[in-house]
Amino acid sequence: MNKKIIGVSIAMLFAANAFAQSTNGSSVELYGVLDVAMGTVNHSLSADSNFPATVNPVSATKLAVNNSVSGLFNGGIQDSRFGIRGTEDLGGGLKAIFTLESGINLPTGGLNNAAASLANNRNSTSGTVSANSSLNGQLFNRQAFVGLQDSSLGKITVGRNNSAFYDLVVTYDPVQLAQLFSPLGFSGTYGGGSGISENTRQDNSIKYSNTFGDFNLGAMYKFGGLSANQTAGSGYSFTGGYNANGFGIQAAYQAATDTLKGANSAIQGDVNVTNYNTTGYMVAAKYAFGDATVKAGYESYTLKAPSNSLASLGVTSYYGFPIGNPATAAIAATLTTKAVAATSPDFGAADQKTNIIWVGGDYNFTPAFNLAVGFYDINPKASADYTGLTAGAPNKVTNATTGVAYSTQADGNIYAYSLLADYHFTKRTDVYAGLMYTQLKGDNYSSLVYNANNYIYAVGMRTKF
Repeated sequence: MNKKIIGVSIAMLFAANAFAQSTNGSSVELYGVLDVAMGTVNHSLSADSNFPATVNPVSATKLAVNNSVSGLFNGGIQDSRFGIRGTEDLGGGLKAIFTLESGINLPTGGLNNAAASLANNRNSTSGTVSANSSLNGQLFNRQAFVGLQDSSLGKITVGRNNSAFYDLVVTYDPVQLAQLFSPLGFSGTYGGGSGISENTRQDNSIKYSNTFGDFNLGAMYKFGGLSANQTAGSGYSFTGGYNANGFGIQAAYQAATDTLKGANSAIQGDVNVTNYNTTGYMVAAKYAFGDATVKAGYESYTLKAPSNSLASLGVTSYYGFPIGNPATAAIAATLTTKAVAATSPDFGAADQKTNIIWVGGDYNFTPAFNLAVGFYDINPKASADYTGLTAGAPNKVTNATTGVAYSTQADGNIYAYSLLADYHFTKRTDVYAGLMYTQLKGDNYSSLVYNANNYIYAVGMRTKF
């Protein structure tokens, strides 16, 4: 931790010294967002200073979680952050570019660290809020890349890049992709990672984008970095779209192999990890007319049995925390060939598919005051090995012979209704009030296990520099 603090301090001093410098077309800039809200979540565990959003207003809460939580929450609209970015004119329309960006928890001053929130908690009915994320205590956890940008050939960046899905929803979410008032803004599982929140940002990646008149396209490849298996941990994506005369439409496809998903462990200080292969696609559109904009989108992603076991890949830790379930973390391919796993639900190989629909928009009542509304339908579909409910729990949780967990995803819906009022004093500083109400229905969110609804309301202030 001391090394991280020293590193951040050095980086900030460097950026402050170079801020607003510009020589021969070169510049380095310190920038950031400071956003804090004060509010209440109806059903919630205690707030967690490590968790990027402080609280969790989206995920299903067990019936045992029947208390409300009020306080200061990080990033009502945007995750608080600071960053350093720079450009250098290389001539002929070519520029060198770089960005280093850190997500921080403004109420406490610490780095975003969802992995620490998982390690500090043993289950979902006691302790503090915890969930997996792509923001796990890294010094520059939001972005870290260097690249080249050409006026005609496009932009290429190398390092830690935002995913294709995240880039899309930043523009096409109807409620500003608000961290506390939009399911897409809160959860990287939905709003960036195509089923795995850790994939919202891609380490070891090369990303390309370009615009041709009113059209744009992009692609990204993530290296796995394992000598024993070049495809494990790798991923790729493609994007494309059109934007002109107030109308925009974008599409993206993502896939990943043996990608890791963190969860609570029964052992304090450990994190349980499961690896999956994933695929997903997203399509979204918007139309602006006068002072109004309407937006809508559709996403579908699937978690599949992994290609390799964690043991065969040599995975023993998760962002610096020990894995609490090394013997059972991987499904299907851990114990048998994929051919057998694919034909037998007894090996937990059934696909887990989720579809998401959203629609909404915003209206500028004045140049300073904007009101946005959004509706989201998150629909997990029943996996092939789901066998129904018994006293509120799946009949089969693990295979009695192998001890490997079934997929056992049931059909269900999370309906989220969002409202966000935003008033700007200036372009840089605004105040806001937001509300999100969620309803949970279907076997996946059985009323025998989960609270049937939840809500969050909050007011906050944001300033940018």
